[in-house]
Amino acid sequence: MTSQELRASFVEYFVSNGHAHLPAATLVPPEMSTTLFTIAGMEQFVPVFLGEAPTAVPRAVTVQRCLRVAGAKSDIENVGRTGRHGTFLEMLGNFSFGDYYKREAILFAWEYLTERLRLPAERLHVTVHTSDEEAQRLWEQEIGLRSSRITYFDEENFWTMGATGPCGPSTEIFVDTGAENASGPHDTGPNAGDRFLEIWNLVFQQFNRTADGSLKELPRKNIDTGAGFERVLAVANGKASMYDTDLFLDLIAAQPDVGETPLDDAEQLVRRRIIADHARAVTFIIADGIAPSNTDRGYVLRFLIRRAIRNGRLLGYPRGFLTPLVPAVVRSLGPGYPELIEARPRVEQTLGAEERAFDRTLERGMEMVAGLLDAAKASGTPLAGTDIFTLHDTYGFPSELTREIAAEQGIAVDLMGFEHEMEEQRRRGREDALRKRPVVVAKEDVPAARAATTSTDGGSNETQFTGYQGLETDATLLAIVRDGAHVEGIEAGAEADLILDRTSFYAEKGGQIGDRGTISSDGAAFDVTDTQFLGNGKRVVHRGSLVHGMLRVGQRVHAAVAPQWREEIRREHTSVHLLQRALKEIVGEDVVQRGSWVGIDRQRFDFSGPSLTPEQRAAVQRRVNELIRADYHREVIELPIDEARKTGAITMAGEDYGDRVRVVSFGPSKEFCGGTHAETSGELGTFIIVSESSIGSGIRRIESIVSRSADAYIERQQNVLASLSEALSTKPEELAERIARLQNETREAQKAAAELRSRVAAADADAYVKRAETIAGRQLVAAVVPDVDADALRTLGNAIRSRLRTGIIALAGVQNGSVSLFVTVSDDLTKSGVHAGNLVKTAAPLVDGKGGGAPGQAQGGGKKPEGAEAALGAIRTALGA
Repeated sequence: MTSQELRASFVEYFVSNGHAHLPAATLVPPEMSTTLFTIAGMEQFVPVFLGEAPTAVPRAVTVQRCLRVAGAKSDIENVGRTGRHGTFLEMLGNFSFGDYYKREAILFAWEYLTERLRLPAERLHVTVHTSDEEAQRLWEQEIGLRSSRITYFDEENFWTMGATGPCGPSTEIFVDTGAENASGPHDTGPNAGDRFLEIWNLVFQQFNRTADGSLKELPRKNIDTGAGFERVLAVANGKASMYDTDLFLDLIAAQPDVGETPLDDAEQLVRRRIIADHARAVTFIIADGIAPSNTDRGYVLRFLIRRAIRNGRLLGYPRGFLTPLVPAVVRSLGPGYPELIEARPRVEQTLGAEERAFDRTLERGMEMVAGLLDAAKASGTPLAGTDIFTLHDTYGFPSELTREIAAEQGIAVDLMGFEHEMEEQRRRGREDALRKRPVVVAKEDVPAARAATTSTDGGSNETQFTGYQGLETDATLLAIVRDGAHVEGIEAGAEADLILDRTSFYAEKGGQIGDRGTISSDGAAFDVTDTQFLGNGKRVVHRGSLVHGMLRVGQRVHAAVAPQWREEIRREHTSVHLLQRALKEIVGEDVVQRGSWVGIDRQRFDFSGPSLTPEQRAAVQRRVNELIRADYHREVIELPIDEARKTGAITMAGEDYGDRVRVVSFGPSKEFCGGTHAETSGELGTFIIVSESSIGSGIRRIESIVSRSADAYIERQQNVLASLSEALSTKPEELAERIARLQNETREAQKAAAELRSRVAAADADAYVKRAETIAGRQLVAAVVPDVDADALRTLGNAIRSRLRTGIIALAGVQNGSVSLFVTVSDDLTKSGVHAGNLVKTAAPLVDGKGGGAPGQAQGGGKKPEGAEAALGAIRTALGA
């Protein structure tokens, strides 16, 4: 049975038994999820299980892609080493939402395995929870299973998706793969070793685990089952390992031939399996909208890519071997996931860029890892946490990869030290972010805060936003927070945060900065300089200072957003929508938004995709301006989330949109968005792309402007052109030609100067060679050269080298308070162990600098000219003087 046949067989069986075939979720779980990636088929149904959302069907069947690389469900350590573990997996699942329960779930599973797949019933064993007498009775009386083939466990048969959420007892079905696969004489039943393979877990979801660890009954009992697709496929084909199925054999065969490697045959196969697994994982992660980065999901993606590349290097694979495996992954999984076929170009582009980036640093990083591990091994101490952090932060080595390499050599690692360094980095980041965050109420102020934030509309804990209807509104002042504590009132000059029951001020969200304006009442005026959400994301805090008068809690106030502030921001925000539409039209529909920032005078748009060619950049700018001139009127409709998705509007992966969402349209541009927007696209005036650049692997950023900012930009550019034209005595339209002539003239002058320096250096070179000294049988030319920069020093060094065929040349150039170091070593001496890079490293500290390089040539610099002679002395000492 092929993988495609198994998928179809499972879905068809459950559809014939009244289940609706629902589409799978992406690997990016909903915002409310407690997991980084989707780890089970039931995740998309959590709100239904909890009774927080209705379901359109009473029973469902899905084939869900999952990723398990972190936390309790992680299988990363065993990937490739056992026949049953992988990071990327598919989960076959059937679900009941208050419809059928234990009896039907057990009967369905047994019938599918024994009648559809024709697995021998005598090879099947089950486990049940120690308290689940009903499941035990069903297996014995309904199925006819002997009690000797039923085993009881506690924690192993109580399924949870994390620290909180739906959970319940489970019963698992195992296949006896035969005594030849036993881990030892004790391996005689499930969970005792490798002989018995778990293939299906039937979870009886009846509890919700809350944050305090307590279990509360769900509104209704549900069924959540998960059959490991890869494992079932192996068993259906009489294989003990999933790596012996078509899912992996084709990917292993697609890999290059093994080159020079220290690994034996068995370990080579393990590494090839790891690469096959990781190729599947990274292809799907990228296809589901994630790009490599140093945080969260992007970090996991980067780790898997770099772990695969490192395993490829151990196998002697050539550079760039991973990206060519994408077509094989798509051929394998594409029939079950058509979206993978469409995403292939974007996957190859993203993966290729990341692979090239890591290839450039891998050798340097591996050299550093090897040196650090050798030092740790020699000293008998763990690999220092600071070194792990440096590898992570500077060389792009995920800490998990460093730990894995160390473990292969039997060297312990200082994880506490690494975590300390990471926490320090996070602390610095938090300190930077604190300037933009609202005040957090201290614990002792919680009762006061709770009382203060109880509004007049019956205790609602949410600020009513009226800003879509207008810039002004009347409200009640619910709370005043000053210096982290609630106060009853403030006087002129005081800085504070105000909380109202309703507001026309837009709080910073979705990349759009918060509004500014005034809150006034009875002669008092409060200047609002920022608007933010409180921690719960529902209360809005207005940050600023009282200009004059007095304000007290409970007072009626008038909130008014500054008109020009809102006007410009909504125009910039609208330009984000038009830009994304233009990018998808010009560059391709696979352009994916990664973030945005909207200010009063500019906007930033981050996206995953290739860098724009000059022609594409110009075309995108033209297209946005066409959309502006078309003067499309804003259209806004609010819909239930499921209906909104059917409109084809653009969404952001991982964003929590809630049950209802605003769909904002300007002609062909249509997006989910809760921000503020222009009335018509024509309001924007002119759109200008100011810059387009890389901000990370596979992530590009466009900065652009519209409206008044664009007008001011054009005026500045015109002034610059006028000034240049006057300075160069030419017309604006002839500036490019005039500057090109000047550049040619400059290059010719530089070329002439270089030739002159070479002749001077050649003339000086003979004098330096004549002053060569001999140290430990080797010739050394060492000199402090005044009034030369690094380029001139290198020219002189090369001139000396042409006359000194064997020996070391060490020069220190001094100019304008700085020092340049240049060292070359002839080939015969590098072979005997003399290393130019090490000599520069020895000398550089004496001029308060640093440097290094290759064995044959190296350079460095410093800012302590008086140490130049001492630096050369250090080189003499290192050579044996």
